[in-house]
Amino acid sequence: MRGEPLMLSFLKSIYDKLPKKRLKLLKYIPDRILFGKSYLQWNCRVSFDKNIIDKNLCEILVYARENTKFGKEHIPNDVTIENAKQVLETIPLVSSYDISTNLDYYISKEYKNNNAYLTTTGGTGRNPTSILLSNESYGIEWAHIHHAWSLSNYVKARDLKLTLRGKSLKGDRLIEFNPIYNELVVDTFKVNNSNFKKFIDEIKKYNIKYIHGYPSLLKEYILYFDEYGYKPKIKGVLLASEGASVEEKKAISIFFNARVIHWYGQSEKVTLAVDIDADNLYKVYTSYGYPRIVGGELVATSFVNKALPLINYKMGDGAEIIESENSLYLKSIQSRRGKDFIYLNKDKRVSTTAINLHSEIQNEILYYQIHQFQYGVIEIYILPKVNSDMSHNEILTIFTFEIKEKLTGFDVKSKIVNEGEIVKSHRGKMVFLVQNIKYEGKK
Repeated sequence: MRGEPLMLSFLKSIYDKLPKKRLKLLKYIPDRILFGKSYLQWNCRVSFDKNIIDKNLCEILVYARENTKFGKEHIPNDVTIENAKQVLETIPLVSSYDISTNLDYYISKEYKNNNAYLTTTGGTGRNPTSILLSNESYGIEWAHIHHAWSLSNYVKARDLKLTLRGKSLKGDRLIEFNPIYNELVVDTFKVNNSNFKKFIDEIKKYNIKYIHGYPSLLKEYILYFDEYGYKPKIKGVLLASEGASVEEKKAISIFFNARVIHWYGQSEKVTLAVDIDADNLYKVYTSYGYPRIVGGELVATSFVNKALPLINYKMGDGAEIIESENSLYLKSIQSRRGKDFIYLNKDKRVSTTAINLHSEIQNEILYYQIHQFQYGVIEIYILPKVNSDMSHNEILTIFTFEIKEKLTGFDVKSKIVNEGEIVKSHRGKMVFLVQNIKYEGKK
């Protein structure tokens, strides 16, 4: 099984070998070739309509029963459109741990040896898990993502976007044009305050219409743009699937004077939803998957990845589900970071949600990151804003005092760091907790 769809792998090999002056030719590759036939087939099937859930659910339950070991053991033979939701409630919940320890049990026999590829989940706030994706799910995913982006009038062939995600470029390049996706890729590991003026000079050469990236990176880059007195004139911001508050989205929208679209999804491809109005109300793509709440946790069933047809998959996130006449919405999403813990001792753990700051000191800090190497002790790396009015000593004193008030019993150590000392995931996301303790206490 390949590590990515065959056509995408082929195009990337061309991209790597072709002289850079000829790369623009790849911009005109038809979507049918780039994303596969499933992309065109699903363009007309992308939907928010909740009335299609029962049919989609019935089809995937029948498929999983006929093609997976899990389905054969847990899904009855009498599934119908009318009883699909009731049947779903009788099926066991599945966790990422279950997948990581027994992947073969959940894989479709149709995809074991062909038309699929192995990849891993992001691993931010949890351990990366190997999963199997069908080749066709690549095109299906992009049909939905492009639909979400189109809600801000984005058109791939027309609109160049600046992409702020986890990408490393060769040599000393800060940016690189990728014609396959019509994007200007930024080496977010390399760009920092010391070379941001050079970065601005380079992106000024392009007619950028949209910015696409993680909210945490947008927050960082806005501070730099503001410091250097430059504001790209864009039509919209396309936020990737990483948590962001309404206030943060509003600040991004105000700074760029542009619409913000934010989507919620996972590598496992079980649910996709989009926040259209930057109000943290995410409209669910019912053509993609079916989410529900079980014991306060989001649990979802995928409609788009038959290679690993996940049923009742525990997403690790909390949320509310709101129903309108024709649609479903996710509200009050609490990200997987809430499942991260620091440890006082072998029998006591504390959720990182207890560490959130709400005071004015937050306005002086670009980012902070928690590191733990031993029980009862945490070290916090603090990255101040360049334009902070407070001295480093003032920030350390106030910040450490507030954290100690929240975490009585812990030995709290804090230090000011530079950007290079902040740990990021392999995809470029800011990691809130770097946990080095393998917890063996009470769950």
